[in-house]
Amino acid sequence: MTPALSSALGLGAAAFAIGLTGAMAPGPYLTVTIARTLRKGRMSAFMMLAGHAVLEAALLVGFAYGLQEFLKRPTVSSALSVAGGAFLLWMGGSLLYGSVRGSVVTDLEAAEVRSRMGPVVQGAVVSLSNPYWLLWWITIGAALAAKGLALGPIGIAAFYLGHELADIVWYAAVIIAVSSGKRLLSPPVYRAIMGALAAFLLYLGVRFVLAGLGGIG
Repeated sequence: MTPALSSALGLGAAAFAIGLTGAMAPGPYLTVTIARTLRKGRMSAFMMLAGHAVLEAALLVGFAYGLQEFLKRPTVSSALSVAGGAFLLWMGGSLLYGSVRGSVVTDLEAAEVRSRMGPVVQGAVVSLSNPYWLLWWITIGAALAAKGLALGPIGIAAFYLGHELADIVWYAAVIIAVSSGKRLLSPPVYRAIMGALAAFLLYLGVRFVLAGLGGIG
């Protein structure tokens, strides 16, 4: 095994371990993944991971050209926090409205409240709406990405694959667990769960907007 390959494998393992701690943290992506699994099934939720992965690949390419310096600007991070919070408020409000009305039901074919975005697009947009995700990438992620860039293509591939594998492992476990238990949910319990998820999105949305406005002010 060459030194470069050994370093790349070590970086990939580190990216997996660190990425797993980030993936397991509660946040909007986890909340939306659970909601989408319940409403549209496990395949739709898995497709969200594709959008998430594409967004992170684009971010990694941007880092190669100094994008992280632009994202670190206070005005940029604050603006993204406000925009992301507003999106979460809209999404949480829509979900809560459907839960209260009863239009969010276990029968997926009868569900009236549906996302206007496909799962791939939603996976990317929900990730981008979370300022903590961006903060992780311009700090820990940027440091690991720099090591990968220093090793060349093999290092970049190792870092990216290790990081994405962490997301896949964790969210696959979440999606399978949620979809397996879905058949046990009665409509009232289902509505209560969806209402709780909506409330959490609203809470995050308010926090992100206030934090962003504070940064701008």
